[in-house]
Amino acid sequence: MPQPTAKTMSVLSLVAASLVSHAIAEQAAVQPATHTTPLAANSAAATGELIKFLQQPTTVGERVVQRVGMELNIHTVIKQAGQVAHDGNTALRRRQEREIEVLEVVASRARKAKVSYPLSRLMSPENSDPADEVAQAVEGNSYIITRNGEQLLITDSKGAIPTRGEFEIVANTMETFGQPNPLTEYLLAREIRVGELLQVPTNIAQKMMGFDSLGEVEKFELHLLEVKDVNGKPCAVFAATIVALGKPDNPLQVQTQGTVVVELATCRTVEATLTGPLSLQSTDQGVEYSATGEMLLAVRSQYGTKK
Repeated sequence: MPQPTAKTMSVLSLVAASLVSHAIAEQAAVQPATHTTPLAANSAAATGELIKFLQQPTTVGERVVQRVGMELNIHTVIKQAGQVAHDGNTALRRRQEREIEVLEVVASRARKAKVSYPLSRLMSPENSDPADEVAQAVEGNSYIITRNGEQLLITDSKGAIPTRGEFEIVANTMETFGQPNPLTEYLLAREIRVGELLQVPTNIAQKMMGFDSLGEVEKFELHLLEVKDVNGKPCAVFAATIVALGKPDNPLQVQTQGTVVVELATCRTVEATLTGPLSLQSTDQGVEYSATGEMLLAVRSQYGTKK
């Protein structure tokens, strides 16, 4: 009898991890300034006509606290020789809080940072009790990360090489550190009218979603709904729609909708919530796999400087 969730959950978990690490973790606190002008756009934003995003230089001591939550609820059916070998439900949940402090800036781009994980929990069918939420290896620890070209160097707070489990989690969650944010560059390059629907180019969406190894982003739409104050700062509120399809050997379909909130003065993403269905159907050596489910991803970011 085939393993009930080994194939489907590994693929869907990879998708969720990819969405978390790429779609939202690219924050302006660790990005270079590509455009800086006086905040004259506020008057236009207040009228609901045109808005223009600005950005501030990255500085040493800049900090961001990110709270990330992800849930997957999957219904899996596996057939062998035309007979149902497995029919069941599986849940995966990840909660993480991470604090990032910029330690070094080179050419207006963050090069080195301290990353701490006050909370990092995972509920997974791979746990000894699938219903338990287990602390991951990084919880309670801090790490030093350094961007060296395409390579991300990671040590623990004492300069030692972390364990493989720790390294993989830090590398996945901080993969985009110190690299250009394609969505930020896209938004900075244009004036946008409230009510306008943006068809984000697929190459930008592909980089953002980190979907290269899994498939292609078919559609990424951002609909500017309104401008409102969030934590006392003017922000653009977008309705987001993302549709992605897997490669032929991985016929995965992802459709998510939600909201993305971006500060006008910094082009930082401060809130994002995405939810929607995922599905996977495939046949491997006569075994038919079918999985359908719902994904929820929520991220909140709070910015400041070291006190």
